[in-house]
Amino acid sequence: MPPLTRRLAIALALAAAALLGPGRAAACTVSAASTNLGSASSYTVASTSQAGSGSAGLQCDVTLALLAAHYIALRVDASTFQLTGPGGQTIPFVASLTQNGPQLPLNTLQNLSSTPLLTLLGGAGNTVPIYFRTTATPALRAGTYTGFLDLRWYYSVCSVGVVACLSYSNSPGLTRPLAGTPTVLGTGAPVRITVSLVVQNDCMITAPAATFGSAPLVGSFNPITRTILIRCSAGAAYSVGLDDGANADGNVRRMRAGTGAAASYLRYEIYKTAGSTERWGATGTARRSSASAESNPGIYDSVTSQGYTYRAAILPGQVTPPAGDYADTVRVDVAF
Repeated sequence: MPPLTRRLAIALALAAAALLGPGRAAACTVSAASTNLGSASSYTVASTSQAGSGSAGLQCDVTLALLAAHYIALRVDASTFQLTGPGGQTIPFVASLTQNGPQLPLNTLQNLSSTPLLTLLGGAGNTVPIYFRTTATPALRAGTYTGFLDLRWYYSVCSVGVVACLSYSNSPGLTRPLAGTPTVLGTGAPVRITVSLVVQNDCMITAPAATFGSAPLVGSFNPITRTILIRCSAGAAYSVGLDDGANADGNVRRMRAGTGAAASYLRYEIYKTAGSTERWGATGTARRSSASAESNPGIYDSVTSQGYTYRAAILPGQVTPPAGDYADTVRVDVAF
C-alpha cells in the first residue's frame, strides 16, 4: 500500500475509534410525550371530531441514521382508546401514524422500516409523529378528558459513521449484524403518550324578536310576553342576564328611531316574568337563575331547553315621540 494510502487508512481508523468512544450519543432516544387536542365547546365535541398530533416518543439523529439501512418498529401494549372526564364520561379516540389513518391495533408489531427515514421522522425535532382524532360524542359535561397510549419501540439506527455506518444504536435487547435485519428484538423501549382534551360549557339560545306593533300614543301600547329558550352543557347550572340595550339612558332601556341629533327615543322595560314588576337585568339579583325557569328548571342534560317567559312594556308617563319605527337590540348572556 503506498504511504499516502496508509496514512488515510490510519486517519479513518482513528476517527472511527474516537466516534466509538464512551462519550458518543445514541442515535435514538425514547421519552414520554403528550398530545393536547385543545379545547372546544361541548356542542362542538358533540358534532365534530377533534384532531391533533404530537410526538410518538421516539426521536432520532437523522444525520447519522441516513448512513445505513435502519430498523424501526412499534407495538401498542395498552391504551384506553377513550378520554375519560367528569363523572366518568368518555370520548372514544383513534390513534394512527398518518393523518386520518387506520387505528393502531393492540399487541401487533408494526414494522416501519420500509418508510424512508426522513418521512418517518417528520415530526418536530426529528420525532415520529402520531395522530389522534376523537369520535363525536354528545351530552358531555365540561372539564378535562384524558387518556393514554402505551407504545413499545424497537429500533436499530446508525449511531457512528463517517462514510458508512460503523455502529448501531439499538433498543434494549435488540441484536442485529452490521448488515441485515435484527435477529433478536429484545424487550424494546416502552413509552406512554398522554392525550387530553378540554370540553367547555356552552349554550344554545333562541330569543325571538319582541314587537309591540303600532299605536298613535304611548299609552296605547299593550305589554307583550315572549319566551327565551336556553339549553346548556350537561350538568351546568347557570344564570341568565339581559343588558340595557344599545340606547339606554342610565339603566332605562330605550328604543330609537333615526340617528344622530335627529334621533328620537321610546322608553320601555323588560320584566323577569309574565306577571312580574321586577326588572330583568345583567348583574347581581337582576339576573335569573336557571332553577327559576318557567319550563324544565334544573334539567341540565344538554338536550332539554329551559324556557324564560318575560313581559315587556312601554313605560307610561313619557311624551309621545315623533312617528317612526323604533327599535333596540338587547343582548342575552349566560354565566356558569
